Amino acid sequence: MGLDRFLLYVKREFRFILATSAASGIGYLGSAAAPIIVQAMIDAGLDHHQAGDLGTIELLALAVASALITPYVPVVSHRKLAMVGMLVAALGLVLSAFSVSYAAMITGRLVIGVGSGLAISGANAAIAAREDAERIFAIIWTMGGGLYALLAVGLPRVVEGGNYPLGFGALLVLCIAALPCIFWIPPKPDAARARLATGGDRAMTGTPGDSEPEFVKPFGLLALIAITGMFIYSAGEQALWSFAYNLPIEAGVDPTLASQILAFATLMGLVGGGIAALLGVRLGRVLPIVVGTLLSALGRWLYIGAAGTGTLLAGGFFWGVGFYFVSPYQIGIAAALDRKGRVAVASAAAMNFGYAVGPGMAGRILQYMDRDWLMAVIAGSTVASLLLILPLAVRVERGARVARSRAGRAVGVG
Repeated sequence: MGLDRFLLYVKREFRFILATSAASGIGYLGSAAAPIIVQAMIDAGLDHHQAGDLGTIELLALAVASALITPYVPVVSHRKLAMVGMLVAALGLVLSAFSVSYAAMITGRLVIGVGSGLAISGANAAIAAREDAERIFAIIWTMGGGLYALLAVGLPRVVEGGNYPLGFGALLVLCIAALPCIFWIPPKPDAARARLATGGDRAMTGTPGDSEPEFVKPFGLLALIAITGMFIYSAGEQALWSFAYNLPIEAGVDPTLASQILAFATLMGLVGGGIAALLGVRLGRVLPIVVGTLLSALGRWLYIGAAGTGTLLAGGFFWGVGFYFVSPYQIGIAAALDRKGRVAVASAAAMNFGYAVGPGMAGRILQYMDRDWLMAVIAGSTVASLLLILPLAVRVERGARVARSRAGRAVGVG
């Protein structure tokens, strides 16, 4: 897709993109802010173990909420689901801002996680109903990268000296500001599918209309492979992300410079996500999955073993570009498996289970072992996730080619 057509596409779909970005972006705010919040809590007196466990608790609640709502996605209103999730997340942010004990911190993070899971599920289900899911996901990840870069620069100043309650207050303001956008999510589960029936997206994607793949059954073997692969990849990703601000500081980097490096890594997500948004599925799904996964792994490896600012910047560059480039294709594969949104929501839940495992796992590794073990875990998760997701991408591509061939023959007959 050329840049002019892409800009017309964004203009046409602006409300839908903004609405789903708001629900998804706010849903992942806790995860995005994790490096800063973790450091603030360590400054306030918590150890690596405790700070990592709080992140795990929030993301575990997010994953459980996403998993439990999955069977009801085809029948509930995506708009109401996202709205309820945003309100519950706002309540959790209030509780976290006023927490005065570790037990209160746990309660607040649990509530944030439940609300975030519902908000993300509403957004993902609405997007999965569309044929252009990969492109929408890529745009959302790109917009999220910009927001998270601002957080990486601004939030450390807000929570300076361990003032984590003020950090949660800042996230609450963002959550409230995003609420009105949710009204632009289609009110009914079938609203987005109705657009496809009219062929509204065919000109942009180059694919037939609402053509559900015939080679997959929701929650069959292929769906389980997708869910498992995304869980493993996400666990390795979040294992480093939660401590991405803390590790450079403990290596002697000035906190201001550490926040700038983190912001740079997130800004590079704009590059990765932007490329994915422009490409769509023009190059298929297999090549982007391989390139993005390996770039992300290289970046994380450089970041963990960084001996200086230059290596940290190089690690941040490859990590940001790779992660934001590959993620839309991963979730897009899940969307292709089931246009009713169940596999996409279940895969998002699996990703969040991985995000939940990551902080606690990394906290224990850093508390009781060393960075070399963390590097080994990330390498293992990269290889395992590729072995699972790559064959699935090949299978989805094959199904897409068959669908296009049949559509072409049908047009020729007509």
